[in-house]
Amino acid sequence: MIKTWFGWLAGIDDEKVDRRKDVKPAAFEVGKKDLDPLTGALRWDRFMTMLNVEQVQAPGVLLLIDLSSRTPVEGAVSERVENLPWLAQSIRQAIRSDDLLAHVADYRFAVLLRGASQHLGEVISSRILESVDKTILMNAKDNAEFEMSIGGVRFDSGVGGDVVAWATANLDRARLSGKGKAAIIE
Repeated sequence: MIKTWFGWLAGIDDEKVDRRKDVKPAAFEVGKKDLDPLTGALRWDRFMTMLNVEQVQAPGVLLLIDLSSRTPVEGAVSERVENLPWLAQSIRQAIRSDDLLAHVADYRFAVLLRGASQHLGEVISSRILESVDKTILMNAKDNAEFEMSIGGVRFDSGVGGDVVAWATANLDRARLSGKGKAAIIE
């Protein structure tokens, strides 16, 4: 069990491939003003600055995570405030400490998997889906239910382009797939 748990934590999949063997992530200073006080995740504007720097320096995978509540509208505001820290924590548990997590808005998060391949992005997406699924989220009446979609894109260092637009397009495709939980990474 320790070997499996360590492999999961270190980002080594079944093929024993370490996604960071050739990539040293850039060091970013993060202050209190850079963090969302509710989720503990990066604010979107600071995340975008870091993403732009990372795109130039190293390859990686950008994931956009969208959770849609299936709870009636009457409890939506209090449910959002109560569940956002738990959602952020469940996503954080599925990624490595060098990866960046940002709260975009409402139930939308972004993750930058630094130095990851497309295959590893798919593996981490599955981990995120599983981690959020195992998290018990509550509303005023009962358990809160969410549908989750993940869209992502892999980018190489030095390659320009709007990776957020590409990830958003894949997120829209995943959301329209008709599945309650779906991930598309290209």
